[in-house]
Amino acid sequence: MPRLRKARKELLNAMMKESIFEAATSVLSEHGVDGTTMNRVAEAADVAKSSLYDYFPSKDDLLEFVSERLRAPFMHAMEETLRADLRAPQKLERILRIAFETGTKHKAVIRLLVHSDQDYQSRRRIRLQILESFTAIFEQGITEGSFLPHNPAHTGRMFLGAFRELYELLASSASEEAAHEYVNVLIDAALHGISIHVRPGNSEVE
Repeated sequence: MPRLRKARKELLNAMMKESIFEAATSVLSEHGVDGTTMNRVAEAADVAKSSLYDYFPSKDDLLEFVSERLRAPFMHAMEETLRADLRAPQKLERILRIAFETGTKHKAVIRLLVHSDQDYQSRRRIRLQILESFTAIFEQGITEGSFLPHNPAHTGRMFLGAFRELYELLASSASEEAAHEYVNVLIDAALHGISIHVRPGNSEVE
């Protein structure tokens, strides 16, 4: 019986948080970060303000929760991709495709959160995780012969910068087509390079 009560409580908590998440993203889209208040979110979620504070003691806590929920599908998919039995180029392409797909799903809210001062420590932690993932993929690619020998940490940082730019692009007024084209360019550059072959020590094309 205690287990059943615990399971029921966890289910109710999950349902409440899902309702709050949907309400918060709706309020953010309509009113922006500055205009998002606990009163508005509580009203949109159809819960008492005191109940909302039981889950999130402050607006900052609520915004951090929203940010985490927006990133969670991508982070989960990235971890699954890293464990998958795929060659490094396939993993790299899959991660970039997933980043685009998850980014466009909540584009309006991402636009607001990317340019806010909220959640700095969480963002830093996420960036480190993504950097480690890119580095691991390039290390695998070098080992299996998919990529030319190089410093995978430096290439990881380069792609982390490109990844962040993708979300800046999604957060801007640019069309989804522009972001999609950007992803295709990144993938093509990783798989095929952007330069035709040049003789070593010479700027002339062979």
